[in-house]
Amino acid sequence: MKNDNTNLASRQKNHASKSKSPVWRIGLAFLGVLLVASLAVNGYFIHNKMQAEQAAKHVYSHRGASGEEVEHTFSAYDLAIQYGSNYIEQDLVTSKEGTLYVSHDLSAKKITGVDKLYADLTDQEIDALKTTSGEAILTLQSVFDRYGEQVNYVIELKENDQQTALFQEIVAKNNLKDKIIVQASSHEPLDKLEEVYPEMPKLLLVKKQEELAAAVANKNVDIISVNKSLMNEENVKLVHDKHKMFNAWTLDTTNEIKSAITLGVDTYFTDFTAKALSLEAQFRK
Repeated sequence: MKNDNTNLASRQKNHASKSKSPVWRIGLAFLGVLLVASLAVNGYFIHNKMQAEQAAKHVYSHRGASGEEVEHTFSAYDLAIQYGSNYIEQDLVTSKEGTLYVSHDLSAKKITGVDKLYADLTDQEIDALKTTSGEAILTLQSVFDRYGEQVNYVIELKENDQQTALFQEIVAKNNLKDKIIVQASSHEPLDKLEEVYPEMPKLLLVKKQEELAAAVANKNVDIISVNKSLMNEENVKLVHDKHKMFNAWTLDTTNEIKSAITLGVDTYFTDFTAKALSLEAQFRK
């Protein structure tokens, strides 16, 4: 009887083991599917992130996403960054009191309707101005306060060497020298800044072919930014042969951006960040 009970227990145990076995196999298979799916999804997102980062290296958001928002406002900068931009541009003007504000024009007329030069206005007077979208005229400090190290800044000294000392002061105060590309339309401020910030990329703006020739000869210039009329294969080669980067402004149409990609233009300014990033992801090899 004991042997029969023992055999019965053994058979029941074996039966239970066999009945569980398919469940465990299904569970393991399901876990395997989940693991493969997870790896595939992670791989997809990693690939997309890398692709987005690669695209963003080539695009400078011209005055922010200025094709969609009022230029040099937080709305324009926020939108550009939301699209994935890693470079936002600031043009600098100086108030009567020596504060650096952000505006492309030396006059407030274009974006506020007030036909006065910023250089003739006090900080209080500039702070009272509103853009056509109802936003304030930004100081460079307010831009740094908002974005910090979140993004890179492409900063133009509109008044060239008159702003060099002020620029040095605010960069040192914020400890952002590694997040800035400085640009100017003359050699002098870039030459001076090379002594202080040798690692900071320096961009020279040029409008004519003869200016391009002088730019490639300046060892302190790292990026040569040309009017798009000078964007051609010969000039790209000329700049690259001198181990400098070729930049163009301002590229807004699909054909212009695709042409820049085909020519191997390193970076360019655009009012339409989203369009540029999308085209970069599609066509840049």
